[in-house]
Amino acid sequence: MTMEQGRRQLIGTTDFGQLIEGIVFLGILVLLGLSLYLVIMLARRFAKPRPKYIKPDPLFKDFDAGQNWSWDWVMVFRVQGSDEIVSRYQEQYSLRRIVERLNAGGLETKLFKSYHYDKIFCKIRCSLTRLKAQAAATDYPLLLDEDEVIKRLKRGYRDEYGELKWRPRDIVDVKRQCRYKYYEFIYGTFKNRPDLQNAYVTYPSSNSIFRGVDRLKLIMSIMQADIKQEGCSLRCNELVAKGACLAVYPLHDEEEIHALMNDWLAYFAMPWCQPIEAIKDYFGEKVGMYFLFLGSYATWLFVAAIFGTLVFLCTSWATPVTIFGNLFMAVAMSLWATFFLQSWKETQAKAKMEWGMATFEELEQVRTGFVGETINSPVTGLPEQYFPPSEKVERVIVSYVQIVLLMLYVTTINAGIFYAYAYISRFPYQQVFAFSWFPKSWNMPQILTHVTLALVIQCTNEFFMPLASYLNSIENHRTETQYEDNLIAKMFVFQFANSYGALFYIAIIQGPAPEHVGLAEPWRTTRFGCKPRCFHNVGALLGTIFLIRVVLGNILEVVVPYVQLRRRQLQEIIHAADTEEYENPFDAELMRKRQISPAEEQFEKSDYNNISLFNDYAELAIQFGYATLFVSAFPIAPLFACVNNIIEIRVDGWKLTQNTRRPWPNGAEDIGTWEDVLALVSIVATVSNIAMVTLNSPLFVARPTWERLVIFCSLECFLVGLKLFLAANLDEVPADVQIQNERQDFFARKIVLLERDDEHDEIEDGDVQTTQEPVVYSSDPQIVKTSHEEMTGEHGADH
Repeated sequence: MTMEQGRRQLIGTTDFGQLIEGIVFLGILVLLGLSLYLVIMLARRFAKPRPKYIKPDPLFKDFDAGQNWSWDWVMVFRVQGSDEIVSRYQEQYSLRRIVERLNAGGLETKLFKSYHYDKIFCKIRCSLTRLKAQAAATDYPLLLDEDEVIKRLKRGYRDEYGELKWRPRDIVDVKRQCRYKYYEFIYGTFKNRPDLQNAYVTYPSSNSIFRGVDRLKLIMSIMQADIKQEGCSLRCNELVAKGACLAVYPLHDEEEIHALMNDWLAYFAMPWCQPIEAIKDYFGEKVGMYFLFLGSYATWLFVAAIFGTLVFLCTSWATPVTIFGNLFMAVAMSLWATFFLQSWKETQAKAKMEWGMATFEELEQVRTGFVGETINSPVTGLPEQYFPPSEKVERVIVSYVQIVLLMLYVTTINAGIFYAYAYISRFPYQQVFAFSWFPKSWNMPQILTHVTLALVIQCTNEFFMPLASYLNSIENHRTETQYEDNLIAKMFVFQFANSYGALFYIAIIQGPAPEHVGLAEPWRTTRFGCKPRCFHNVGALLGTIFLIRVVLGNILEVVVPYVQLRRRQLQEIIHAADTEEYENPFDAELMRKRQISPAEEQFEKSDYNNISLFNDYAELAIQFGYATLFVSAFPIAPLFACVNNIIEIRVDGWKLTQNTRRPWPNGAEDIGTWEDVLALVSIVATVSNIAMVTLNSPLFVARPTWERLVIFCSLECFLVGLKLFLAANLDEVPADVQIQNERQDFFARKIVLLERDDEHDEIEDGDVQTTQEPVVYSSDPQIVKTSHEEMTGEHGADH
C-alpha cells in the first residue's frame, strides 16, 4: 500500500471524520477564549480614569449632613435657529418651560453649552430634604438597620400618652424553620418622622439613607409626578419621542463604576461570582435580575456541559455507547431543564425578598406611543384616552398575518436551499467541491448548505426585531407591560419557527422524505433523505449555527469596538501636539477650554433601554432552545452555550459600564414572561428529543413504524408528565424565604406604620390587674329565695 492509498483510506474512515469534528469544535472554543481576552483588554483600556478636573460643589455637598453627591440626571436640547419651524408640542415643552417645571418641582438645574455649541445640556440634582419629601409621598421602600430592628422589637412602642400600642417581642426560631435571622432584609416604607430617621440603613459612601440608584429613582419620580403632587409633569420618554429634547439619561458615577468594573470584568471569575449586589445597587433591580439569571443559567450549564461532553466523547469513540448515549441525553436534559427552571424560581424569589421587591408593584402609566380619542371615563367621569377594541383586534390580526407570510417566505427560502443541495448532490461533479483531506461525509455542498441556513437564520432574526417593534407600535397598546408581552409573543412565534425550523425538518421529516418526495417527478432524487446520517446532520447544522452566532456576535460586540479603539488611538497620535496641551495640568484655563464634560461624553454613547434588555433576553431564550431542543444529536451544545455565556457576562458588563449611557433604574420582581417562554421551550425540547431518538436513533430504527410510535408516545407522556408533576409539587418560593417575607410585612407594619396589636396579642397571663378579691357564694341566691317562698306559701298570699 502506498502512502497516498493509506492517506485516502484514513480519510475515508469514520474516526478521521470525528477527529476533524473535534478540531473544529476545539477551534470554536479557542475563538471564544480569544473573545474573552479581547473583551477584558478593551475594558481595561477604556477604563483609564479621567483627569481630575471636576471639583466638588461645596454649596451642595455636605458629607456630615448626608448629602455627598453632585449632579444625577441630564437632559439634552438642540440649539434651534431663530427661523426654525417647531411643532406645537415643542412650543409647549420648550427649554425654558421645562427648566421652569424642574425648578418648580424642587430640583436644581445647571445649563451649559456643548463643546461645539450645537447643544444645551441641563444637569439636574436634588437636595436631601426634597428627596425625603418625595420618598415619603411615594412610600418608597428602604432597608431598615438591623440593630434598630432588634432594639425596637425588644422595647415595643408606646404613644405620647404612654399607652402601649404594640408589645415588645423576642423572636426565637426554636425549630430552625428559617435560615435568615429575623432582623435581616427588613424593608419599610420611608416616613419623614423624626423618630424613624435612624431606623433606616445609612450607606458609608454618602453617609445617607439613599443609595445612588435611590436618588435616580426618586428624581425620576419627581420629574414624572403631577404638578398637583409637587412634581414636574414631564413624561421624559414622550419628550424624546416628540423631539422636545434629544435625550434624558442618568450620569455615571466615576468612582462607583470603576470599583464595579474591577470586581466584575475579570478573566477567570466564575458566573456564580458576579457582584450582583453592586450591579443591582448601580443599575437597578431590573438589570440586576437579568445578570442574576444569566449567571444562574451559565452555572447550571456547567452541569449539562460536563455530562454532555462525556456523552460526546463516548459516542465518538465507542459505537455501542452511541446507541444509548442519545437516549440518555434526551432524558437527562429534559430533567435538567425542569430542575434548572425550578432552581431559578427559588433564586428569583430569594432575590425578590432580599432586594425589597416582594411588594413591588409598578404603577402602570399610559405608554408614550399610545394614541387615542379623549373622552370622559364611564367609571370615573374624568377625561381619558380611548381606543376602540375592535380596531385594535383588526390591527393585531393584520400584524400576525404579516408574520405568517414572513414565516412562509423564510420557509420557502429554506426549502430552496435544501432542494439546491439535493439537486447538486445527484451529479458526480459534487466531488469537485469536496476537499481531498476531508472525510467522505464532508463535502462542499453540505458545508455550504449549513452555512447558508445559519446565515439566513441570523439575518432574518436581526431583520425581524425592527419589524416586530413596528407592528407592535401600530397595534397601539396602552401600557408598557401590554406592549412588552405582545412583543415577546411575536418574537417567540417567528423566531421559534425561523431558528429551529430547519433543524426540526432534518431531525424529524428529512428521514422519511424520500419515501414520499424523493422518487416523485419533478423532484426525482433520493438526496432529499438523510438516512442513516440524520443525527449527524442535525449536529452538524447546530454546530454551524453556533459557529456563525459566535463569529457574528464577536464581530459586532468585540471586534468592532476594538477597531474603534485602535482608530481613536491613531487619531490621538496624529493630534499629538494638541493632546499634549490637553493634558497640561498646569494651564487651568486651557484645561477648562479643552476638556469635554462627562455629560457630553456619555451623550455620544448608545442608549440602553428596555428594548435593549429585551434583545438580551431574546438572545438567551433562543440559545436555550439550541442547547436543549436537539441536544440528543449534538451533546456538546450545552458546553458551547456555557462558554458563550461566561463571555456574554463580560461583554454585557463591558457594554453597560463603558459603551452605553447609564440605563434608567427600574425595579423588578422577576424576569416576567420570559419564564413562561423557557418553560414552554423545555416541554417542546422533551418532545423533540424523544422524537429524534425513536425515529432516527439506531436503537429503534430497525423496529416497525407503529412500534416506534408507541415507544415515542409512552416516553413522551412519561417525561412530560414527570416534568409537570415536579413543577407542580416543588415549591417556587422556599419555606425560609416565605417566612422572611412574612417577617418583612409584619415588622414593617409595627416599626414603621405603628400598627396596634390585636386584642388577643395584647391580653396575656399577668396583664389583668384587679382591685379586690371576687366574692363566691355557696349557691345561687335567687334560686334559694324562690324555693323558700314556694315552701311557706308567702308568694301566693300576696296575690
